[in-house]
Amino acid sequence: FRLALIQLHVSAVKSDNLQRACGLVREASAKGAKLVALPECFNSPYGTQYFKEYAEKIPGESTQKLSEVAKECSIYLIGGRSIPEEDGGKLYNTCAVFGPDGALLAKHRKVHLFDINVPGKIQFKESETLSPGNSFSMFDT
Repeated sequence: FRLALIQLHVSAVKSDNLQRACGLVREASAKGAKLVALPECFNSPYGTQYFKEYAEKIPGESTQKLSEVAKECSIYLIGGRSIPEEDGGKLYNTCAVFGPDGALLAKHRKVHLFDINVPGKIQFKESETLSPGNSFSMFDT
């Protein structure tokens, strides 16, 4: 089978990002892809300052669009490792996977959050905003 890996320009407007991502998924499907993977933070800018603003429950706006395009194209769709998810007052970096019928097959929360501190250069801590997941995920194709 054919696999497509997608990169795209992301703006501060979530609806534009979703439209752009779905368009590229359709393009990949038209070229024969049966499994399509979106990048991290395909629906929002990346940074701890953005996670709360762009967070959604699952199901939500982003997962609804992904479900619809997976079903429309009859493909497996990996929704990046990238949807800021709000659940129970916590935020997670979550990847949603959809089957050809649009059903949610897996929901994976990032376990190892990215924290870096290089004195005098950069400090960035996903753990200041996000909570880690606690399991691995599998799904049948």
